[in-house]
Amino acid sequence: MHGPAHADVGLLERELELQRLAAAIQAAGGGAGSVVALEGEAGIGKTALLSHACRVASQGGMRVLSARGGELERDFAYGIVRQLFEVSLAGALPDERERWLAGAAGLATAVVSTTTADLSAASNPASVLHGLYWLSANLSLEQPLLLAIDDAHWADDASIAFMSYLARRVEELPVLMVYAARSGEGACDALPAVAEPTLTGVALRPESLSESATATLVALELSATASARFSRACHAATNGNPFLLGELLRALAGDDITPDDSNTERVDKIAPGAIARATLTRLQRLGPDCTSLAFAVAVLGRSAELRHAAQLAALDLDAAADAADALATAAILREGRPLEFIHPIVRTTIYDELAPGRRAASHKRAATMLADDGVADVALVPHLLATEPAGDPWVVERLRATARDVVEHAPAAACTYLERAHREPAPRADRQALLLALGKAELIVGRTTSVERLREALDRAPDAEARFAAAQPLSSALVWSGRLPEAIELGKELLAGAPPADPDLKLRLEGDLALIAQFAPAYAKAAVDGLAGYAGTLTGKTHAERLILTCLAFGAAHGRASASETADLADLALGGGKLVDEHRTGSAALYLAVWSLIYADRLEDAERHFDRALKIAAERGWEGEFAGVSGSHGHVLVRQGRLAEAEAEALSVLATVSLHAIARAMLLSCLLHTMIERTDPGTWQPFLVEHELDGDLSGRVMGGMLLYARGQLRLAGGDARGALEDFEELHRRDETSGLHTPAIPSSGPRALAHLRLGDRDVARALADDELEQARRWGAPSALGYALRVAGLVAGGSDGIELLRDSVTAVQHSPARLEHAHSLTDLGAALRRAGHRREAQQFLRQGLDVADRCGALRLARRAREELVATGARPRRAALNGRDALTPSERRVAQLAVDGLGNREIAQALFVTMRTVEGHLTNTYTKLNISARGDLAAALAASTG
Repeated sequence: MHGPAHADVGLLERELELQRLAAAIQAAGGGAGSVVALEGEAGIGKTALLSHACRVASQGGMRVLSARGGELERDFAYGIVRQLFEVSLAGALPDERERWLAGAAGLATAVVSTTTADLSAASNPASVLHGLYWLSANLSLEQPLLLAIDDAHWADDASIAFMSYLARRVEELPVLMVYAARSGEGACDALPAVAEPTLTGVALRPESLSESATATLVALELSATASARFSRACHAATNGNPFLLGELLRALAGDDITPDDSNTERVDKIAPGAIARATLTRLQRLGPDCTSLAFAVAVLGRSAELRHAAQLAALDLDAAADAADALATAAILREGRPLEFIHPIVRTTIYDELAPGRRAASHKRAATMLADDGVADVALVPHLLATEPAGDPWVVERLRATARDVVEHAPAAACTYLERAHREPAPRADRQALLLALGKAELIVGRTTSVERLREALDRAPDAEARFAAAQPLSSALVWSGRLPEAIELGKELLAGAPPADPDLKLRLEGDLALIAQFAPAYAKAAVDGLAGYAGTLTGKTHAERLILTCLAFGAAHGRASASETADLADLALGGGKLVDEHRTGSAALYLAVWSLIYADRLEDAERHFDRALKIAAERGWEGEFAGVSGSHGHVLVRQGRLAEAEAEALSVLATVSLHAIARAMLLSCLLHTMIERTDPGTWQPFLVEHELDGDLSGRVMGGMLLYARGQLRLAGGDARGALEDFEELHRRDETSGLHTPAIPSSGPRALAHLRLGDRDVARALADDELEQARRWGAPSALGYALRVAGLVAGGSDGIELLRDSVTAVQHSPARLEHAHSLTDLGAALRRAGHRREAQQFLRQGLDVADRCGALRLARRAREELVATGARPRRAALNGRDALTPSERRVAQLAVDGLGNREIAQALFVTMRTVEGHLTNTYTKLNISARGDLAAALAASTG
């Protein structure tokens, strides 16, 4: 069955599978990618189908990249990915390599590079996945691409993550991914499930061979026509499994069995469980050299080099070559080099024959031998993991070195390596450093055990420097596990023990402590107050100083300072953009500094810093960070009155990017604000339920921001009682923390809720309090809002004068949405007082600004008020830019900003075809035909 004459035997009775594969190959060649999963028990013929797909695709002009999983390589981080891409990149011409790794694809360099010079310390798992997707896209745009992965059930976790990431985006690329994996025992549930509605693909499950096909194979292997009874016996013994049938027939051929009725009992004696023994018997017949070489290849794993197998088997190269040829003739090894078994079942059978002690010792010898030959540490890991713990410092160091190399882009693998090094165990002097490395890797992965590892590392620290090194990640682990009080107490302990000779370290520790405290209301004010002594003494020349200034700025925004004083501190903290460039995922410093500018109405500066942060996050593939910055950026757009842009950005990111809790809260609160003005109230409650925002928010991350946004939504929808409950809870949180900011008012919203409920006296007291705070704060938007609330509560002529002051306060500010509200409320009050002509003047202005803001609800109210004055306002636009979906508007805006389609796709974490589709729809809706017309069409008034 292994000779040229039998090349198509493995495809017997596979017509349906061949048709499906051919269709998928043809579709991918035309640009419609998909995933094909070949699933079935071991030996059912998955590899034959995969090999056929590779041949057909190659003949059809596709680029074929292939890989194979192995039992030993499951802990080899990105092992499958490296097999797929490394060879092509290594053999590429310089200009080809540059094209393939252009743009976001460069983020994959850390795991597909063949030279250490290309390794990127800045990589992380999300970045690498984003980069690998774009590497696949770049390759496929030059030539349709087939990614063929055999034995995918043995793929490493990092490679499976890539397969899943690509599978959800492959539909719009000329890429076909075909993988073969076992079902039943040995299956891997983490592989892309092609049955998911979000994944374009098909699962092909080859069935057992029929008795007719079995008879055909019996005749081919035994060179004689078999009796019907003999064929049935062979079929029954193997259940029609092609590989087991082949092994059975090889065993029968070795015994010169004639396929007639008289020998059916011989078939019955070779049950499937005995086929493995028959393989070993066949091996032993070949002699000791073949046996030794087979054992060596089984230990070395996939693609063993002849010289390595010879050395491990203690054979000279000529003897090893002769043994390899004999093993290939006996259908134990494949023909050619490198050395591979004919089937994983054969490898497992031979590997399992080794006694555990001998197996572990062989892996240790293999690791030493490969290291002496210059093989990279990462390739030694599968062998080191299979050795017996023996207190060998060399094993510990190799595992630690490999973990250091992969921890940024494959932290889960690093955990595995460090856990094994910990069990070796490490020399006593190295154990604290090993625990620290293990705890930090577990922190990246998000394992709860990181706290205990890091605390033990802290307790074992031999000196103050080591204690600080362990305490920093322990503090982060405590924060991410929700143990904020412990994190704060640890921060205090660290600060108390900071060496006086290192003032910059003391600053950094104080800054870190204050940043953490901002997320724990009971500690926030005390932490900020503890920094008061630094006021006026820092210039932001170092990162530590910038951290302190960030906390001072945020504290100023929530204390007794003015908006201008807060903005000055925020400018120092940002250091002309240095804080943005220094930003790392998980740090709150950037957000607190820029939000201090937002509170102070420095919206253009805030947008500039967030735009820079978004660009950095997109370039580095930081999906979670991109989402967090987008959420904050959306709030800037809302305050600027760019509601359609805010809605588009938030919905786009919410639908396409992986989110952490803070990012989700920021995006959802932004959307709640846009929903007030841009969606039907009937959709509000289902949205709240869908995103679990309809219940108690007191324990939610960023709960204050969510409470404020939900309260405003409820107030706009007529649920004054529900709104008041949200605003009261927000006020209680402020009281607990001791921090208040008029930029996110709590008295004004409560005043409006009480007014709706008929409690005018309570409303008046709250409105007065809001106005007092706003005058002290001095930001136009806060003052305009407070005056507007006071005017609505006061009513009558006094109310009108307050509303006039509100319009004046915000008319030159960047807070256009607040300006639109002030104009409309003033016009409505004038209309009710009988000042029809003057009312029309302000209502027309309010309508114009509301339309420009995309505030559909407010614009509708302004029109209704105008109609009530007897005016005939213009109709709302029903087409043009208002007809664009949020995603279309987001893509169009980036195109106006000068980004190309590929850059837009990379920036938004979507595919190029998605971008092209959105732009095509946009051109149609805007009645334009060229990209150059987009800016004018988007800028045009909707009136």
